Amino acid sequence: MIESPQTVASSAPPPFRAGRTLLVGIFGTLLVSAIVASAELVAQTIQIGMMQLPPAAIALLFGLALVNRVLGWMNPRWALSSREMAVVFIMMALGALMASRGLMERLIPIQVGVSYFAPANNWDKIYFPYIQPFMVPWDPSATQPETQVQWFFQGIPYGTTPPWQNWLTSSANWLMLAGAVFFAFLCMSTLLRKQWVENERLPFPLVQLPLEIMRGGGEFLGNRWFWFGVLIPVLVFTLNGLHKNFPTIPEITLNYPLKPLFANPPLDRISTFTIYLSFAAVGFFFLIPTELLFSFWFFYLLSKAQEIISLSLGLEMDARHASAGAIIKWECSGAFFALAGYILYTARHHLRDVWQIAIGRKRQENPREEMMSYRVAFWGLWIALFFIVFWCMRMGMSPWVALAVFGIYLFVQGLVMARCTAEGGLLITEGCFTPMDIFTMEKYALLSPRNLTVMAFVDGLFTRDLRGITITGFLDAQKIGDEVRLQRRTLFKTLVFGLVLAVGCAFVIQLWLPYQYGALNLYSYVYQSASVQFFRENAPFMSGGQDASIPWMRPAFFLIGLLSTVLIAALRTHFTGFPLHPLGFAMSASWGVVILWFSMLVAWLVKAPLLRYGGMAMFRRVRPFFLGMIFGEFAMAFLWAILAMVWNVQAPDFPWP
Repeated sequence: MIESPQTVASSAPPPFRAGRTLLVGIFGTLLVSAIVASAELVAQTIQIGMMQLPPAAIALLFGLALVNRVLGWMNPRWALSSREMAVVFIMMALGALMASRGLMERLIPIQVGVSYFAPANNWDKIYFPYIQPFMVPWDPSATQPETQVQWFFQGIPYGTTPPWQNWLTSSANWLMLAGAVFFAFLCMSTLLRKQWVENERLPFPLVQLPLEIMRGGGEFLGNRWFWFGVLIPVLVFTLNGLHKNFPTIPEITLNYPLKPLFANPPLDRISTFTIYLSFAAVGFFFLIPTELLFSFWFFYLLSKAQEIISLSLGLEMDARHASAGAIIKWECSGAFFALAGYILYTARHHLRDVWQIAIGRKRQENPREEMMSYRVAFWGLWIALFFIVFWCMRMGMSPWVALAVFGIYLFVQGLVMARCTAEGGLLITEGCFTPMDIFTMEKYALLSPRNLTVMAFVDGLFTRDLRGITITGFLDAQKIGDEVRLQRRTLFKTLVFGLVLAVGCAFVIQLWLPYQYGALNLYSYVYQSASVQFFRENAPFMSGGQDASIPWMRPAFFLIGLLSTVLIAALRTHFTGFPLHPLGFAMSASWGVVILWFSMLVAWLVKAPLLRYGGMAMFRRVRPFFLGMIFGEFAMAFLWAILAMVWNVQAPDFPWP
């Protein structure tokens, strides 16, 4: 059938009005940055910005959708289109990530923590000789902590101005590194988009709820199944919140620790083992492939069984890691490397085309289908890596160490985390190792004191806590752009401008807060734990000390994990319907699975029989119910965070610590 010109015109998307979209996006970014910083750092109640789909951004998107519908009733031309809503949401999501673990909750504290806690730890003698003056906003040659550092942690005297200039100078240095890392991830996401979105058709669970909201959601939001799903977490968290403030009101417990069941030695040294029930997590995991969903909880419980057996046999890793959980860590570390190789192997045909385009042997059919051409993305990635290595050398790191650290961070940790969200729907992107763990597997003598000093900063800023890692947001944004037909160049500009705006907003807000309240009175994990973790851990090895380890244990279990993943991947490739997925094995020691394994089990117990007896028709019918549970839990998290900020009420515990 040949479409008439009128039909074609009617199916064309409405015009994109950049000016007002930009204004709404700027306002949304400012708002979400302030809310996330206040909720997470000051109120210290709910982490509404650290997850790869920030609850704060979802709540504000829903509010915007309601306002947009009213505007549409008044005058259709006043309403934002789905493409315009997508731009605003992407900017708000970046704002939430940058204001939380994505950057600023680490960038600012890590520059001053080593100074403030130096006197109690002798760090002035251990680390200060290797800290370049332009790396920090204080003078490493002066007695520490300086007055400006004391003001940061204890509060600034009334009428005194924070030392903005010092902070701008040192932070600009670190932001050059962060910018290069973000650009490298932007290039990687461009090179991966077609393979993951079009060739492999990954489900991208995290974008499904925002897509339904920004499309207008008339038919979707009018679905009774959706509101039934919303109702469950609304009732539970309303009741639990009231219990927090009025203890006589009963509550519904959503977490149950299992470690007390293993109270007797040697099983008392088992690692974290707790049941958490998250309605949002159940909703997300209902959207992922069944075999992957099964693999997540199956391999996690298998790892706990392995811990129990190891402890019963007296097989523990070493004195430093006095738990059989260290065995699982090293197995999963090896699995990460094998999984990264498997991901690249499955994309080999696409990557071969990218290579031929990059070197000029082949022409890209339509470069405008991507945010940048493959040639620009490919060479841009390597230029970014070269700049990163050069930056690290300027700080004092050896070039081979810098290349190893960021090679692992970008192409192993970043790649696996991106796959976890695009295919696995994991809200919490976290690994189980740092690059330093890998090349100090047997001994720390490989690293000089200068390397260890710079790595204490780099590990705290990037490679330890992977929550908020930007490559997942870039891939999700491209998937959203595909669905709403947003031009690639517009998306590219949105991501770049959104990042710059988000970093600027978060920097101002989160530098003002500690001086106003005193960092010692704010969220302790950010200012007193994470900011100095690696200075504490590296200190014993700055003078050539060695870890008290059994030399063969770490490499042996690393190799076991690597080979096991290769075997699982090979079986999955050669046997159709093989029930295990290598991603499930690799992530069994990650914090996301440790916290969400029970929600994965619940989702599997619902989805597996539903697909078996109801098929895809039943899946599509109940899908709004599970999206409703996601929205209900996220909306309640946002609501209770606002109540805690404004009226200082006690918020209920949410099952994603």
